[in-house]
Amino acid sequence: MKLLNTLVCVILFTNFAFSQVSERNATISVGEQNAFSVDHKDAEKKMVEKALESAIKEFGKVKRNRKAKEWACLQCEVSSVSSAPMNVYYKVEEGEGQITSYLFFDDGTKFISSENDGDAASQIEKINISVMHDVQKMVIKEELKQEEKNLKGFEKELGKLEKKNGDLHDDIEDYKEKILEAEKEIEKNLQNQEDKKIEIEQQKNLLEGVTNKLNNVGRSN
Repeated sequence: MKLLNTLVCVILFTNFAFSQVSERNATISVGEQNAFSVDHKDAEKKMVEKALESAIKEFGKVKRNRKAKEWACLQCEVSSVSSAPMNVYYKVEEGEGQITSYLFFDDGTKFISSENDGDAASQIEKINISVMHDVQKMVIKEELKQEEKNLKGFEKELGKLEKKNGDLHDDIEDYKEKILEAEKEIEKNLQNQEDKKIEIEQQKNLLEGVTNKLNNVGRSN
């Protein structure tokens, strides 16, 4: 039963993967031809270009046609598709929220399609799926890099909060010491006030005595 479920999952995934590859006419330097295209969601254009170049250069030398905004691998050896050398072209276009790649295979007599060469088209779809997976890995790696960056940012913020917490605790200890010192100063101040009141009373008595002495000058007994 487990084996059956596994086989079903594999078949469903394979069908889903191949459904990602479509065929449509697209224009390149040699005219409008059949292309195997894939939409790469969330990808950057340079990611798709890099994945395609890496895949196609396995078959031969890749040259860029800047004027036509395309790449070509002339007389490539794509053994899985054809036993004879063939010309492979590809281009990458940027749309809204996704990048689309177009892959063309010219066997010398025709541009391959599922209609004129089903077996070869099936192999080309596999190449496209491999490229699509490579792009997906790049997208996920960029996502991972961003999440790692976010994590480091959160950890940095936590470090600042922990330092602030430590500073606040240090401030509390400082405040406690200052409070203790202030309480001692208050006690001392109250004692000084009492001492000063005594001095004032003593001074008043002295002042009264001197005043009486002044008032008694010239008085007869």
